[in-house]
Amino acid sequence: MEQNNLTVWQFFVLTMSFLVGTSFFFSPGGLIAVAKQDAWIVPLWGGTAGILASLIWLSLARQHPGLSIVQICTKVGGKALGGVFALLYISYFIQLSVFITRNLGDFMKQTLMPMTPMTVFHVMFLFITGYAVIKGIDTIARSSELLFLVMAATFLFIFFFGLTEWDWNRFQGSFHMEVWKTMKETRSIFGFPFMEALIFQMLFPFIQTKRKKTFILAIVVATVMLSITTLFTIGVLGVTRASHDTYPLFVIVQEIHIGTFFEHLESTIALILLAAIFIKLSIAYYCSVLGLCQLFKFTSRFWITLALSLLISGLALGNDNVVENVEFSKKYDFEYTLLYSLFIPCLLLGVTWFKRRHKPKTAGESSP
Repeated sequence: MEQNNLTVWQFFVLTMSFLVGTSFFFSPGGLIAVAKQDAWIVPLWGGTAGILASLIWLSLARQHPGLSIVQICTKVGGKALGGVFALLYISYFIQLSVFITRNLGDFMKQTLMPMTPMTVFHVMFLFITGYAVIKGIDTIARSSELLFLVMAATFLFIFFFGLTEWDWNRFQGSFHMEVWKTMKETRSIFGFPFMEALIFQMLFPFIQTKRKKTFILAIVVATVMLSITTLFTIGVLGVTRASHDTYPLFVIVQEIHIGTFFEHLESTIALILLAAIFIKLSIAYYCSVLGLCQLFKFTSRFWITLALSLLISGLALGNDNVVENVEFSKKYDFEYTLLYSLFIPCLLLGVTWFKRRHKPKTAGESSP
C-alpha cells in the first residue's frame, strides 16, 4: 500500500482534530442537560479514561511494530478467527464513517438548508473525502494542517467575542452533582470522542518517532479544549438554553454582533464545522478502505473507495431524524465502542504475551 510517514506535527493535528472537531458542536448540549453547571468536569474524566485506554493500544502497537490493528488481528488470531476480528474492526470504521456522515446531514438540514434532501449533502461530501482517501494519508495530513489553523483561528474569534455575554451567575449551584449517577448518564462521552481514537491504531505504522508522547499529548489537549468549550457554553448561554439546543455553539455564533458590520456569522462557522467533519470523516473513511485492502490484499483503493461511498451514503439514512441519532449515542455508544476499544485489544495483548512466554525454544537456546 503506502510507504508515506507522518511527521510528529501531522500526527498531533490529525489526532486532536479527530477528537475535538465535531465534539465541539455535538457534545456540550447533552452534557449540560445532565450535569448542569458541572458539565465542564465530565470531559476531564472522559479524557482520563481515553488516556488509560491509549496505553493499551500503544502497548499492543509496540508488541507488533509496523502493523495496523487489522494486521495484528490476523497475525495473533490466524486467518480464520483473526480475520473475523479484523472484519469487526473494519465494520466499526465503516459505521463510524456512517455516524459522521449522518451528523453532517443533520446539521446542514436543520440549520442551513432545510429543503435540500439529505442525500445531496452525503454524496457531495463523500465525493470530496473519497478523493482524499484515494490520494492517500499524506494528502489527508497536509489538508488537515491547513484546515486546523483556520479552525483554531475561528474558534479563538468566537471565544473572544462570545465572552461579552459571559455571566458568572450562570454557575450558581455548581459542585452539587452526584458523581456516580452523572458518570453513568454521561457515559457516552467515553465512547464519543475518546474511545473512538482507537482508529489511530490503523495509522500508528505511519508515525515512527515520539508516537506515544504525541498521541497522549493530543488526547490531553483535546480533553482540556472540550472542557473549556463546555464551560464557555454554560457561561454564555446558561444551563437552560444550552441544554435545549442541539448545537449550542452554533447558537452562540448566531448571536454575535459587532456593530452593523459583522452579523450573521453562522454561515462561516458552518464552513468550519464542515472542515472539522472533513478531517474526521477522511480518517475514518481512509481506515475503512485501508483495512479492506490489508485484509483482502487489494493493491488499488479506487474501487473500494467508490463502493464504500455508496454503502456509507445509504446506511447514513438509517435514522429518521437527529433525535434518534442522539438517543442511540446516549444509550448505546459507550457499550458499542467498548468492544473495539478495550475488550478485543486486551484479548490480543493477552494472547500475544501468552504466545511469547510459551514460545518453544530453538536448538541454540536449549540448555545443555
